[in-house]
Amino acid sequence: MAGQAHYTSAPPSADAPHGGFRFTAVSPTARPALDALRPLAGQPPPPGTPGHDVPVAFAHDRPDGDAAVLTRTRASGQDYTGRRGNHFCHVLYATPGELAGLRPVELWDTPHWAPEPARHDGPGLPDLTPLLPGSAVGPDRVARLLAGLGDPGVRLLERLLATTLRALAGEGPGATLVAADAERVVDWIAAVSYALPAGLAARLTFTTYAARPQDDHRHLRGTLPDTAARAPDPVFHLDRPAEAGHAEPSATARFLAGALEGGRLDLLDAVADLWDAADAGPADSTPTGVRRLRAACALLAPGGDPQSLGGADADLAGFVRAVAELRPEQAVLAPDRLRDAAARRLAHRTAPLGDVRTALAPLAEPYRAAVLAGLLAALEASAELRNAVLDAQTCASLASLVAPGPPGRLVEEAPDVLAAAPATALHVLRRAPGEPRPAALRILRLFRQGLWEETETYEALHDLVQPREPERTPRLLWRRGPARERE
Repeated sequence: MAGQAHYTSAPPSADAPHGGFRFTAVSPTARPALDALRPLAGQPPPPGTPGHDVPVAFAHDRPDGDAAVLTRTRASGQDYTGRRGNHFCHVLYATPGELAGLRPVELWDTPHWAPEPARHDGPGLPDLTPLLPGSAVGPDRVARLLAGLGDPGVRLLERLLATTLRALAGEGPGATLVAADAERVVDWIAAVSYALPAGLAARLTFTTYAARPQDDHRHLRGTLPDTAARAPDPVFHLDRPAEAGHAEPSATARFLAGALEGGRLDLLDAVADLWDAADAGPADSTPTGVRRLRAACALLAPGGDPQSLGGADADLAGFVRAVAELRPEQAVLAPDRLRDAAARRLAHRTAPLGDVRTALAPLAEPYRAAVLAGLLAALEASAELRNAVLDAQTCASLASLVAPGPPGRLVEEAPDVLAAAPATALHVLRRAPGEPRPAALRILRLFRQGLWEETETYEALHDLVQPREPERTPRLLWRRGPARERE
């Protein structure tokens, strides 16, 4: 169950001999956590700003890395002494299970928020179950935001996502979101949250308003234009999207922003499925979660944009590292999903793949076979790709994956992985360095399975075995070929 507590400036009582800011009402689940909750319930107003001009601050924190703390703080004018600057903070304290399936930003307008504190030192508050999202935040809100802003909005989202992912991974500072209206800050926190898998969005800390952004520790923090000068970089001016932020978008950020802009929730769901399947549980760290997200996006990135596939890692070894990062054995990922992802990922290579056997070694079966099948599918679909990537080393590596049996024999029972890709097989076996006789026997064996016509088989054998006696080979193949109708 989720706990809750009210925090405001209140007069002395039997349990609180000194008046001032304190918890005035607490539910049973929240009571043991009050020491951790107290620093999150205060909100000093910025210098020179009247209390009634301070925006509502809605925040999400993970003070111990496990339980989630959500707060909604608003200015409440004078306290019991007549002094201005009072505020009321309603705190929700939830275990990870209470937030399962929810993104914290969806609680922006949850019906649980109290409009005012409970009567001072009155009856204790009840625990809450389940936590209910509000109706103001959802994917439709983000779609309207991006549609209204057009390309500048998408570019802003790319830069904001790049900054947020670096902050989540511990690779850089969080972002400051500057806007005159807290609702605009909610817009962009929601955009980031819906671009991420729900499990990673649940680790994103934020506040819609920080009076002192230079002191705020969260991944995303909103503030007013009047206090933006105090904010550390990077700063995103949300009211001027074309000028907001200077962070260079990462491949992952571009992929996620593009999917969100295009309404490809199915693609984001596929990323989330891969991310969730590889989740190691509560001990898994947020930086590890970011690495898994980058790997999942690399698996699903469209082949038409090689830069979106991870830059220097856009090769077979990089793809295998991404697969290994997802821990497919533990996640029980479907091998056919990896096969299709490999075909997309490797379809636009422009340099040799190198030693395929060594590159695939980190993967266990059936994932090694799935990635190999995807590679062969990409090669089979494009003669241009075969010519670009199949150098002598790669051909030798592919030819060595399945041996045709003892020298001089064609072992019919032994399956040949190259049989699934006839054009690639012929290319590989004709160009693999080494003794030509085993390659010729393998070509014959695959020919007898009906993979090629007699002419192309003859030409391959001509290159390998009998370059000076081409006239003898066609007669042999004519007699043995399965395509010949016998009289």
